Amino acid sequence: MKKTTFITAILLLLVSLTACGSKNRHPNVFLIPEDYNGWVQIIYNQKGFENIKNLEGKNIYQIPESGILKTSTEDAEYGVASDEYYFLSEQGERKKIDTDKMIHGHNLGSGESGNKELPTVQSFFVGTQDELKNTPNPGYPEDQLN
Repeated sequence: MKKTTFITAILLLLVSLTACGSKNRHPNVFLIPEDYNGWVQIIYNQKGFENIKNLEGKNIYQIPESGILKTSTEDAEYGVASDEYYFLSEQGERKKIDTDKMIHGHNLGSGESGNKELPTVQSFFVGTQDELKNTPNPGYPEDQLN
C-alpha cells in the first residue's frame, strides 16, 4: 500500500513540474475553406513560401483548398494557448468550428523518426469521429523525406 502511495506522489510531482515548465505561445487561428473535410497539414521551413502572419497577437493560418499549407516560417511555436478554428466562406465570412466534434488527431513532429533535420509538420483532421475512422492519416509528407 505504501509503495502505491509513493508512486502516486511521484507521478503527481512529475505532472506538476511538467505543467509549471509549460510556456505560453501566441494563439493560432486556423482559417479552413468552408465545408472542408479531411486532413490538414502545415509544413514549416519551406523556402519560397510566405511566413505565417501574426495579427493582434494571433498566428493566422490560411489553409488552402488542398489542405496542405507550406510556410517559410522556420518552426511552429510551442507552448500553451487557446487556438481557434473557423470555416472561411469565399466571401471571407468566418464560422466557428466546434473543436470537440470536428477537430481531431492534432499532432506536431519532424519526420517519422523525429529527425530534427526534417521540417516540422503540424496536422489535424477536420470532420466527425466517424469520418476520421474512414480517412487514413497521410503521415509525414513523402516529398519532405528526400
